[in-house]
Amino acid sequence: MWAKCMRMVKLRMSLREFRQLPRNPAYKYEYIHGEAWLTPQPRTYHALLELQPPAEPDDGVTTRAVGEKDWTDLVRLFSAAFCDRPPFLGIDDRKRRSAARAILDHARRGGDGPFIAEASFLAHAHSPDDPAGAILVTLLPKTDLADWRSFSWPEPPPPDAVARGIGRPHLTWVFVHPLTAGHGVGTALLHAAARSLLALGYTELASTFLLGNDSSTLWHWRNGFRLVESPWSLRRRG
Repeated sequence: MWAKCMRMVKLRMSLREFRQLPRNPAYKYEYIHGEAWLTPQPRTYHALLELQPPAEPDDGVTTRAVGEKDWTDLVRLFSAAFCDRPPFLGIDDRKRRSAARAILDHARRGGDGPFIAEASFLAHAHSPDDPAGAILVTLLPKTDLADWRSFSWPEPPPPDAVARGIGRPHLTWVFVHPLTAGHGVGTALLHAAARSLLALGYTELASTFLLGNDSSTLWHWRNGFRLVESPWSLRRRG
């Protein structure tokens, strides 16, 4: 759903300036009639984490389960977290908040698989009235992550799927306010989710991130996620 939010960007500039533009792999770069045309071509990577109890406490970060009254705050937080990166780069604040509301509502209502409320958390780094980040976890079928069909249920899962340990949890969204980024908020949220998932009987957590979002790529690597082969990998075909 988020891919629909990516917009083509057109910038008036010289050819010399165009050649000096930094490239982001989430976009195709063309120079047409004195303008730089940046056309979205999003690609994603999938990763898997073997869940372990966190070894150290998350000093300075408090987490709690996402409640019904938190979703309005989550829209503002989501919009701020993605204001300068794909897929929301290039859209104004009003449209970004509208997109954030639609995306979060989609996850909340099970559009990305059943929402696992027990493993979805909000973080506070300073004030309980000032959310610093959030993690939202949903449930996917437990199939090969390299198969694009693994990201949708062939038929609706039973209402008690989480209680019965059916499927594989998926880290659908983790986002942190820019003012608290780099202070361990995202990792504290992951630790909170891991503790809850282990208590539910799950032993692994899948995730998906956008190629070109370097901060997300590094975060996954630092926290022990293992990259899963792409379904288009030449090695798989061999």
